[in-house]
Amino acid sequence: MELGISELSVRLGLAKSTVSRLMKTLNQVNLVEKNPETQKYRLGISAFELGFVVYHTMELRQVSYPILEKLAKSIRRVVRLGVYDKGGVVYLSKHMPGEDDGTISMIGDRSPVHCTAIGKILLANQTEKEIERVVTDQLKRYTNKTIIAPQELKKEIFEIRKKGYAVTMEELRSGFSSVAVPVKNDMGKVVGAISITGLQSHLYASQIDQYVSQLRTCSRLITERMGMDYFVHKHKSAK
Repeated sequence: MELGISELSVRLGLAKSTVSRLMKTLNQVNLVEKNPETQKYRLGISAFELGFVVYHTMELRQVSYPILEKLAKSIRRVVRLGVYDKGGVVYLSKHMPGEDDGTISMIGDRSPVHCTAIGKILLANQTEKEIERVVTDQLKRYTNKTIIAPQELKKEIFEIRKKGYAVTMEELRSGFSSVAVPVKNDMGKVVGAISITGLQSHLYASQIDQYVSQLRTCSRLITERMGMDYFVHKHKSAK
């Protein structure tokens, strides 16, 4: 469907001059395309790409929700699902075993990648260029354990990439630590990460190993179910 400036002006309740400026901007980033013959606008390729990303992000949250809810109740710790976004982590879900234990991030919140386990594991799965961009940025120190030196942080990120999981000890907030592993789609691409957060005093070496094992099990389940959902959806569409 194509719409002209006048039609858009009426639908949006905005002046034609304002709509014209908006459409020009959207056209520059390929969110809309202008038909040279009719001079009307339609959705551009970037809009479809954005819709694709949003759809699969919501699918990730929906599929993982019961799995992470069960894990949180089982281990009596806060469990989160997050995705990478321009040097930050956006939390899609937060599962608590009972009352809020004081951990600060909520659904929809953004957290820095350089001092959270979920952020570091996501960063470790980005391109070398993106890692370099993030670690050389002006990073904020949140506690005396926050790593902000570029070379030190980069070294840790590459170690995390080798291990396949990340651990942070009181780097974002004193008294709290976390463990995280990546979540992949059925094509093997990292699409998010899940973490367990608890009091620093409760996170010792053997506990970390146990949490990593439990998170990896949940991660595999999420991947399998996302693949099953895709297969079912594709099968239904073919009918």
